[in-house]
Amino acid sequence: MALSPPRLLAAYISLICLLRVTFHLGETSTGPLMLACIVAVAALQLPISLSGGRRAVLVIPQIVLNWLPLVAGAGAGEWRGGGSGFVVASMLLAVSGPWAWSLVALIVVVEGGAAIMLDLPPVLIYYAIIAPINGGLILYGLSRLVDLVDRAGRERAELAARAGEVERLRLWGHVHSLVVSSVSAVERLARRERDPEAIRRAVAIAREALQRVRSLPAAEAAVPVPSGGDDPRVLRLATPILVVTHALSIGQSIFNFAADAGLGLGSGHAAYMALLPVTLALQFWHLAALRAGTRPRWLAWTLAAQAVAIYAPLLQGDAYGLAVSGFFAGVVLLCVRGLVAWPLCVVICAVAALESWPRGPAVAVYQVCGALATALAVHGLTRLAALVIELGRTRAELVEVTALRERIKVGRDVHDLLGRGLTAIVLHAELALRLLRADPVRASEQLERVADAARAALTDAARVNVPGHRLSLAAELDSARAVLESTGAIVRIEATSVAGPAGSVLAVVLREAVTNVLRHSTPYECVIEIAVEDGHVRLRVTNDGASHELGEPGAGLRNLRARLAAVGGELTTTRTGDRFELLARTPDDHEDLTPTR
Repeated sequence: MALSPPRLLAAYISLICLLRVTFHLGETSTGPLMLACIVAVAALQLPISLSGGRRAVLVIPQIVLNWLPLVAGAGAGEWRGGGSGFVVASMLLAVSGPWAWSLVALIVVVEGGAAIMLDLPPVLIYYAIIAPINGGLILYGLSRLVDLVDRAGRERAELAARAGEVERLRLWGHVHSLVVSSVSAVERLARRERDPEAIRRAVAIAREALQRVRSLPAAEAAVPVPSGGDDPRVLRLATPILVVTHALSIGQSIFNFAADAGLGLGSGHAAYMALLPVTLALQFWHLAALRAGTRPRWLAWTLAAQAVAIYAPLLQGDAYGLAVSGFFAGVVLLCVRGLVAWPLCVVICAVAALESWPRGPAVAVYQVCGALATALAVHGLTRLAALVIELGRTRAELVEVTALRERIKVGRDVHDLLGRGLTAIVLHAELALRLLRADPVRASEQLERVADAARAALTDAARVNVPGHRLSLAAELDSARAVLESTGAIVRIEATSVAGPAGSVLAVVLREAVTNVLRHSTPYECVIEIAVEDGHVRLRVTNDGASHELGEPGAGLRNLRARLAAVGGELTTTRTGDRFELLARTPDDHEDLTPTR
């Protein structure tokens, strides 16, 4: 069970605060001002890390509280240095560019200078210099993890909408260009009534345009994937932060070893120093594999080897190896699956507390807090690097899927909304071509209808991508009558007035139903009925003269079924002899999901 990034951040801040409090409680000279300032600085850190652009307001009081004990004269009695990690993280979060790192360097100089001026031991001077860097970088990384996850959630819908809009505009531009150029060419050629070659060319252009409109628009180019802002910067910093954290801990161990002049090379400290490279080599082996998204080979054996390298010096009575047990606990959190990971991590950290218990409860609490904080840092920063990489892949996949969905949706809308006009052009042009020699007068009439259908198709192409434009059922009824009667069919319409979303959906259904009649029938009679019953609007289109071609339902009927199913409606078709019936039912109060183009 993994902690969410905000909880992980809060847990890390709480542990560091508790660690500093227990450290100062072990000092007899610590007063209430120091403890109060430690708690207040930590309390301000959580809103600073989570508040985004508003964090700068809280940084100034945090800086004041951080150094108040030193300025107020607590000085040599209470000040131990190294407690400015929160301020370092706040600077990196609130200030951008080179200024941030300049301020971090200034903080480190102030900490080190104060430790030197207070004549602290060399070990504490070193700690005063590295602790702000170490803690600040870790906290900055964990805060960026929270920002990244939060932004990923916000960006998801925005990115999908943006990718869909890019693809929609590209496809509709392609379709509009195709329809306008093709239909305009057909209209020009139709004026040359006595030129058979011109009419054949018009038929060929109209057929090609219809075929291309009825097929799914091709993806001519990949939709660009927006970058993740400062994701590359976060990714560049995540791994160095881990490396620097480990390196500083090594430096602390070496410094402690060198400072302990009373111990010789045969001591347990020397054994620990000899095993330290092995411990860290295994540590980075595990982290590198996890960062690459793979499970380390021979994981059980390498974890066991790392445990031996850490705990073997205990056999000689030396507990120095426990200083890096927090790093090991972090690897366990990342590598061990299931409910065992967290209890095992706590046990690893508790070993350090048990070893130091004879020196007092405060020291034991300090040890366990330090180990747990380190484990959370390793866990969080490794997840941060993995999350940045995964987020980049997710962006690309989301854009690709959204573009594909939009392509399918646009293809469906083009098929449903522009197919009828182009079908009418093809039918009238083909009939005119057949009549050109046998009956020039009727051929001329058909060519006039080609011109009318072309102008109507151009109007549809101009309106179809206008935001907010919806088909009118009443207008579609008039258009259906005109188109069907132009083929010589008798049209009977019995329609109840329908308004609202149901009317818009059924207008699309009616348009495709008429297209279906034109393409697959030579009707003598076509009956269109619209009625309202039991909270549903029913549209029935019946025609005779249906062709005897068999096969699966075409894209048009599949589109209509999907469109009606999305609003709780249904579509059925029935064929009896040469009669074909299409029946559509939709709720009269559903949410409007009709294309707004």
